[in-house]
Amino acid sequence: MKKTKGELMSNSENVKNSKFVANNTLKIEYNNGTTAIRLHNTDIVTFRTDDKIVLNSGGWRTSTTKDRINTFSPAKISQDKGLWYLSGNKLFYDNCIINNKGELISKQLKNNTIENKVNKLKKQITDYCNLVTKDNLPFPNPGDCWFCSMHDKDGTPMGELGSKNYDHLLNHLKEKYLHGSILVNAMREAGYRDEQIGLHYQLKLVETFKRSLRKYLQKRLISGIAVK
Repeated sequence: MKKTKGELMSNSENVKNSKFVANNTLKIEYNNGTTAIRLHNTDIVTFRTDDKIVLNSGGWRTSTTKDRINTFSPAKISQDKGLWYLSGNKLFYDNCIINNKGELISKQLKNNTIENKVNKLKKQITDYCNLVTKDNLPFPNPGDCWFCSMHDKDGTPMGELGSKNYDHLLNHLKEKYLHGSILVNAMREAGYRDEQIGLHYQLKLVETFKRSLRKYLQKRLISGIAVK
């Protein structure tokens, strides 16, 4: 869905100038001298005044995000088995720093360690999503996880406010705790309106729930693997 400049700039401050450079993508000049490429509501490329460049997917490891970073920065990101790599086979992570040649100059992650973590987590997510069946399709109820069921006025789950600590989601995977609120949150993020979600419940369209849930969890847990 195409957004207006006002929608893209909704969480921005101290902006000097901005202009569209691609669909849902702005080039922003801030008052402090930095410039950024913004996709939706995330500055995915930030050109600092010290000639260093910060890359950030905002958790959205999509083909569009990758294309915009590759187009508007010297980075050349490739993808393999769901992981992003910078030139030289160095793992990409959010808020990594490159120079004007596209070379990683912030901390380099250990490929094997992260790859093993990601593979293990993907299996946990798959096992969790497979809990969703026609006979196990829970509706939201007051006893659901508080971090998933409570929302702010904008509809953001309480677990995603502030520091965005997703430990509760990891616990859900470990405990195989499937509840209705996490299913609805995943479906809403996938673009389904509440009346459409209700229809999916009525028809027990479990594959849509599973697909949305997988994307929801991968965005938060895989894209958010911390730099240790």
